[in-house]
Amino acid sequence: MAKTCKKATSIDDSNSGKITPASTPIFQTSVYNYPSLSALDDYYNGLIPGAYIYSRNGLPNAEELGNRVAKLEHAEKGVVCSSGMAALFVALCSNLRTGNLVLASVELYGGTSVLLCKELARFGIRTSFVDTTNLDSFRKATEASHASVILVETISNPTMKVCDIREIAKTAKETEAIVIVDNTFATPFLVRPIEKGADVVMHSGTKSLGGHSDLTIGVLCGNAKLMGHAVQFNTRIGTIAGPFDCWLACRSLSTWQLRFSRSCENALRMARFLEKKQDVVARVFYPGLESHPQHELANELFEKGMYGSMLSFDIRGGIIEAEKFIKALRKATLTPSLGSLKTTVSHPGKTSHRHLTPEQKALVGITDSMIRVSVGIEAFDEIRDDFNNAFKAF
Repeated sequence: MAKTCKKATSIDDSNSGKITPASTPIFQTSVYNYPSLSALDDYYNGLIPGAYIYSRNGLPNAEELGNRVAKLEHAEKGVVCSSGMAALFVALCSNLRTGNLVLASVELYGGTSVLLCKELARFGIRTSFVDTTNLDSFRKATEASHASVILVETISNPTMKVCDIREIAKTAKETEAIVIVDNTFATPFLVRPIEKGADVVMHSGTKSLGGHSDLTIGVLCGNAKLMGHAVQFNTRIGTIAGPFDCWLACRSLSTWQLRFSRSCENALRMARFLEKKQDVVARVFYPGLESHPQHELANELFEKGMYGSMLSFDIRGGIIEAEKFIKALRKATLTPSLGSLKTTVSHPGKTSHRHLTPEQKALVGITDSMIRVSVGIEAFDEIRDDFNNAFKAF
């Protein structure tokens, strides 16, 4: 059976050796045929390496994607899920049980906060939030909480604060807590959290790794033991991604570093441009700026002198001015996602964090005038001019 699976991707010619396809085929099948009951026993007993049985248990395209992202993150194993939120759910629930506590950064993607406070809370999993940029407060909270899992984002969404993964992981090891890092904004192009001491890295591959707004996928990376638990949970709840999205994501990884590098370069130039527009911009949030509170930390953590493709800024005024600006854009679009080829904008208060209360938004610094920008790979002058013309609208 193992040979049957492998033959689908190669031809063995005795004269020329193995002939393989230039691109991995899409394995658009939900199940595999088995010749006998004994062959089924051999599969379940792990005696047929490389074999598959049912797509919910795993499929070749997902395995390829998981292996490739794990290699990028310098991790032992990768697990593919149907979305970033599915990956986060698998990462949390494969390491938690009723009564456990999650110590989470106070600045998280809004959907993550809702998952913790609304959904996991129904199953007796508690969450406590802490400012992870204040290491003294974080250490005290860790010592007092007896948390089972610590959850942070490398670069916070949407305020762009930088997490010192090294110190957080060091503190977590003292309490035996598992550190889960959402590395979606940074990607392994900037930093590899496992090398800094994290246990599990999560990506919404829908974003920069995919990069074309045409797929939805999530990926977890970590050591073989933790990923083994994740594989089991992913299989049991049925959150594995389909073969086509996995194939698209693998295709996208071939150009990811080129795309992300260009977006990072444009983002730094845009942040500097916006910081000079003090007549219309109150504040710019980007770790590449010297005015950013974690700029020095970003220089220590991030490689290649780059700081990511995401930035936010507060436009002077409020929701009315934000609406006028967004409507005045001609090339950048209002798109409630990020990481694509073209520059897009989003309004965190109306999209990613709309479910937070006004008090919760104020706590993390999200205002009605905040606009989040996902900087694309266009010519910089094209992006700058579009924004400059939109500012003239009011």
